[in-house]
Amino acid sequence: MKKNDSSSEIDTPRVGGIHYKVGTQAGHIIRVDDKLIIDASSMGIFKIKKNWQNLRDVDLLMELKILNNLPESQITPDMLEELRQKYANDWKNWPVKLGAPYVDINENGIYDPVLDADGYPALELGDYPGMNQADQTLFMVINDLDSVKVKSLSGALPLGLEVQITLWSYETDFLPLAHTIFKRYVIVNKSNHAIDSMFIGQFVDADVGDYSDDLLGCDTLLNLAFAYNGNEVDFEAIKKDLPPPALGYCLLQGPIVETGNTSDVGYKNFNPLNGFKNLPMTSFVYWASGGSMADPPLGVIDYTLQMYNMLNGYIPTNDLKYPTPYVAGSGPNAGQPTKFPLSGDLINDPQGLFGDVDGQGWNMGPSDRRFMMNTGPFTLNPDESQEIILAIIGGLERDRLGAVKQVKNIVNYLRAAYQNQFKNVLPRPDVPQVKATPFDEYVVLNWGWDAESVQRIEQQVKNGFRFEGYNVYQLPRADARLDDPQNVKIATFDLINDVEKISGLKAHPVNGRYYETLLQEGSNSGVKHYLVIKEDQINKTKFIRGSTYYFAVTSYNYNPELPEYPSLESDYQAVNVIIQDEPPGDRYFSEAEQEIEVVTSKESNVLCLVNVVDPAAVTGHDYQVYFTLDTDTASATYGMYLWNLKDLTTGLTVLTGQSIKEIDEDSPPDKMDEDQLIVDGLQVKVLTRPDGLAAIVQVAGAEGILTREENVWHSLSWIYDPNRFYISAGGGNGTIERLLSGINHAHGHDFELRFTDSGGWYLWWDEDSNKVAARVPFEAWDVGPATYDDPSDDIRCLTGGYSGGATPGVFDFAYQDPFFGFAATDWIDIRKPLNEQGSYQAFAQDIESGAFTYQWWDNSVEVLSNIIICDFGGARTLPPSGTVIRFITTKGPDQELTFTFTAPDKIENDLDLMKKDVEKINVFPNPYYAASRLEPDRFTHFVTFNHLPPHAVIRIFTLNGILVRKLEKNDDSQFFRWDLKNEKGRPVASGMYVIHVDMPELGKQKILKLLVISSEQIH
Repeated sequence: MKKNDSSSEIDTPRVGGIHYKVGTQAGHIIRVDDKLIIDASSMGIFKIKKNWQNLRDVDLLMELKILNNLPESQITPDMLEELRQKYANDWKNWPVKLGAPYVDINENGIYDPVLDADGYPALELGDYPGMNQADQTLFMVINDLDSVKVKSLSGALPLGLEVQITLWSYETDFLPLAHTIFKRYVIVNKSNHAIDSMFIGQFVDADVGDYSDDLLGCDTLLNLAFAYNGNEVDFEAIKKDLPPPALGYCLLQGPIVETGNTSDVGYKNFNPLNGFKNLPMTSFVYWASGGSMADPPLGVIDYTLQMYNMLNGYIPTNDLKYPTPYVAGSGPNAGQPTKFPLSGDLINDPQGLFGDVDGQGWNMGPSDRRFMMNTGPFTLNPDESQEIILAIIGGLERDRLGAVKQVKNIVNYLRAAYQNQFKNVLPRPDVPQVKATPFDEYVVLNWGWDAESVQRIEQQVKNGFRFEGYNVYQLPRADARLDDPQNVKIATFDLINDVEKISGLKAHPVNGRYYETLLQEGSNSGVKHYLVIKEDQINKTKFIRGSTYYFAVTSYNYNPELPEYPSLESDYQAVNVIIQDEPPGDRYFSEAEQEIEVVTSKESNVLCLVNVVDPAAVTGHDYQVYFTLDTDTASATYGMYLWNLKDLTTGLTVLTGQSIKEIDEDSPPDKMDEDQLIVDGLQVKVLTRPDGLAAIVQVAGAEGILTREENVWHSLSWIYDPNRFYISAGGGNGTIERLLSGINHAHGHDFELRFTDSGGWYLWWDEDSNKVAARVPFEAWDVGPATYDDPSDDIRCLTGGYSGGATPGVFDFAYQDPFFGFAATDWIDIRKPLNEQGSYQAFAQDIESGAFTYQWWDNSVEVLSNIIICDFGGARTLPPSGTVIRFITTKGPDQELTFTFTAPDKIENDLDLMKKDVEKINVFPNPYYAASRLEPDRFTHFVTFNHLPPHAVIRIFTLNGILVRKLEKNDDSQFFRWDLKNEKGRPVASGMYVIHVDMPELGKQKILKLLVISSEQIH
């Protein structure tokens, strides 16, 4: 619409689109010599499915039944093939040039697919058609150049628009996506004139179930318009034994307009643009068939006038100059004008006492309703485009209001997914990469060998869903579903947090209805990346050698913000294992979970534990754990030491940047850090105690250095001290934690209180009057990281604190130890200088000058606090000169600390051992008696040879020398099956058979005998 300079005149607007009549036609607009023509090749609907190469007839049949409204009996094989070919052709010829979306794998903004041998884009190898993660995408282009069609709709002239429409959906049981179809409009102005004051309206004639009993509503916070049933029973839904459903249209992205504010962010073509914003739903309007507000009359200019008023949020009248507003029909604002009628809180206020709710107050009762959600205005200049994205949502719950609530809950997730521009819109976690190694009596499952896979699973956040744990299953068959009743969940390894049982909605495997159930059950066990399984969990028996077993590991996530669907479990890749001892020519020299001896380069409080996970994967190499300081200021571990693992035999670093875990005193170290990655069949753990004190000892007395250090923490000093003492902590219960408030500044250095004749200054800095100091007969020293015999790194520290006994200025025994109750000194804090301004000399000068500027305070840090010396002897005297009390801190890692170890060895493919292992070749079961418990069904029969080398030729003879069957094995397995059939494919007769096994590469043969008793002979 264009406004004249005179406000008294308004040009007649133009309105086009699709309503009860279609004002558009198919096709992309091309400009040729200033004429607009339609590209004939662009007409029609292009549609693709991600799994187009594997479409089943039953899938195509279902689509054709719905699409053509035909019974199954009328769908022909030709129709199935035509649809199958349609999907193939559109995948190959996806109209990206017309605006069809594609997955840009390399993110270069260019559609450059990698084509297979037949010219089709290869999925995941390069760019491919459709929306990311979507299972089906439809695309079409329409325009309004046909003036006859436009006039038959609105009585107006065409606007000159092209509209590119994309619809997509996801095949999943994740309810927010299972109930949603997404719709994207790209509107391009192909005319030569600017379109001013433009609005877009999404018209909906919902007909929720039975069309005659609908109600409507809108939610301005969610940009949502919805329709629901006016009665508790819907006559159409009840025919399918369903409660009343609900339908919602959510405006995820409105037109983009420039704001000039760089903090604003708008989105277009799935890219952010600063200084712009997307318009929200700017009005919601509704009317009803046969009501006072009815459908605008088609094909006349009245339609355009009324529709343009509705696009602006007004009642459908012809008066553009003085439009009539909608008014609220219920609640405290009843009768007040609004552009958002029916926007009350239907869920919490269904009677409309506090807001405008349809069917309440003055609002009409249930009927055949229509609505339109609008957004605008904006200007669309020639060749400019705008993009609108909508979500169409279905709700189905226990009742009609529950269905609306479900729609709103789904919208909350969809809006979060949109804010992430549909990346990871389906938040199902990745599948763990599992290696399974069988042994004679156990199986090792290892899903910690692939560091990239583990990081993707455990670190990636998908629209609020975060990793929570792993499940380990034994399956009855390789193709068993996770909900198969025969499946056994062997173990769950989950994060140690407050999340254990996770409940939510789950789709029923038969009818697809969602029901509340337990989704996951954790135990706060801690995450682990391997499991040693020692028995058949399905049959509760020991593993049977030669039998095949199936296992799977899944990951699951959690999002507490979505209580109805808070967790998803990954798909899985079934791994099958045949229980066996070492393959021919192989020998293992370790067992699963065997501990490896580790040698350290120096004493520390760091612990390195190494265990075998997979004896078949170890290398026999030498390894070294070394430490590096994280200097990346953007890193979460900045300033911390990280550990790395180097294979000294190959010179390769096989693990880098691993965090050091603190030892939990309530857990044994070998049970901690179980989530560590698996490398070369080994799990390496590096643990450290938290910053603290390893010991407080007396190392010298008045007579000199003690021959044995004496523990003085809550324990008596040297027996020959003239007045025996002990060390405790002031305040609280007198526990050691009281000393440690600044221990993180110690950095592994130790500290000493040295009692001397000259002593030093003590300042009561924790008193209200913090300008009182006195000389005391002791000094505090930083003596370095256990470098007691090297005085060159000793630094004198600052001493001060709190009187404890309310006697500041006098360092005495006026305090009482809160732990044992003996008389105790003032509290001693020790501060470590950071530079010259924080040195003891600066501290002493500040006191002696009487200035007490405390400039040294910010140039020093506290390392120990609240130390008290307790008088056990009763003389109330401090330790004599020459006494030294040493505070030994826990020693963390540094660049000089290393751990080395040697992995167990193994032998593989040794020719001499293979020859020796020929003696182990056997066939089982023997005798074969009609059937075997290894056989999956009564139609499948076989015996199994074991301990075979990679290549073997097996000849089976009757006792009289007739060749029954010749078999040849060429693979790495030690097993090979004979299906008990002869060369003609017929079952062999009962009897004794002689088997000749030839192993040409080994120059060896083996003769076996097998007794076969067929089921026919038994019967």
